[in-house]
Amino acid sequence: MAIFTAAKKQELIDAWTAALLAVAEGQEYVIGTRRLRRADLPAIQAHLDWLDKQPTKEDQAAGSGSPSFTSLIPGRYS
Repeated sequence: MAIFTAAKKQELIDAWTAALLAVAEGQEYVIGTRRLRRADLPAIQAHLDWLDKQPTKEDQAAGSGSPSFTSLIPGRYS
């Protein structure tokens, strides 16, 4: 079942890609006495992979989901 529209899925992919780039620039930094640690790179990549595999509502409406088969032999029904 699709939970995202194509536009929302792309928005999420863009946001997670931005996070991936931010982590690539620096995993952790300190300003004064404060320390910031960003999310782990493998977790971001796993989420991007998951998003990529998700069908969109438009995919389902267009029938891009599971394939359906039609019998091409007359008189045979399955």
